[in-house]
Amino acid sequence: MDRRPTRHGQRPADQRKQPIPMAPLGPYHAPGDEALMVESLTLEAPFSFDKTIALRLMRRQINPKEAFTVRDAGGAFYRASLKDLSPRGGIAVVYERLSVSPEPSVEITLACAVLARQRMIFIMQKATELGASCIVPLLTDCSVPAEGLEHEKAHAWPGQIIRAAKQCRRSSLPQIMPPTTLEAFLTSPKFLASDLKFYLDDHGPHAVHATSVPRSIVLCAGPEGGFSDTERRRLESAAVPWRLGGRVLRAETAVMVGLVAIHLTWGDYRL
Repeated sequence: MDRRPTRHGQRPADQRKQPIPMAPLGPYHAPGDEALMVESLTLEAPFSFDKTIALRLMRRQINPKEAFTVRDAGGAFYRASLKDLSPRGGIAVVYERLSVSPEPSVEITLACAVLARQRMIFIMQKATELGASCIVPLLTDCSVPAEGLEHEKAHAWPGQIIRAAKQCRRSSLPQIMPPTTLEAFLTSPKFLASDLKFYLDDHGPHAVHATSVPRSIVLCAGPEGGFSDTERRRLESAAVPWRLGGRVLRAETAVMVGLVAIHLTWGDYRL
C-alpha cells in the first residue's frame, strides 16, 4: 500500500425514531442511539428513569457520580449527575441547563476508507466529537483490506465512540456501520436517501453550493493515495467532488477538514 501523505481524493476510495437495540451488532460495528430524553426536567431536582434509559446508560458506560446529557420533551438539553443505577432503572439530578444544543444540526454520514496504522481510532473519536451521525468504514482498492481489520484494532471502534461522546457531552451515539465496499455503500439506502453527497477530490471545485440547507449529508473520504481511477469514475456518477484547498493533507486531516467545512457551510458553525 502507498503510505505517502495524501491529498483528499489524490489519484495513484416526521416521526420520532424508535429506540435502537442496545446489543452491539458485531465486533467492528455498533448501533447508534438517539439523544436520551425524559419528559420533564427541573434544575436541582432529582428525576427517576425506567429500565430502557438505564440500559442505554449502561451501554454508554455511565457510572454513579458521573454526568450525562439528557433532553426534555421541549428540546432543551441538561447535564445530570447519576445517583443510582440498576438494570431496572435509576435516579439522577439535573444540575445545569445547556445554552447550546450538543447535538448536530445536520445529519452527517462519514464514509471513510479504512486507514492504516490504527488511524481509524482517531477517526472514530474525532468524527464523534464533530457530530457525525453515522460512520461507514470503506474497503477500497487502496485501503486496509478486510483481513487487516483485526490488526487495526477495529474491535475497539465502538468503545472509542462511547468515550468520545462522553467527553464532548453528546447525548446521542453515532452508528458504526459494518465495513463495506465503496460500490455497496453507493447503492445503499443510507447513501441514496441523503440530500447531498460529496467525495473529497483534489480536482474538484473549491466550494460547493446548495439551494437550501440540507437535512442529511454524506461525505466520502479516500485512503492514502486516494480512490483508484475506477472508484473515481463510479463516484463521479453518484456524488459531487469537493477540493479542500491546495495543500497536501494526510487522509485523516482531510476527513477532519471536510467535517468542519460541512458545519461551516450548513451545520453547527454557520455564522
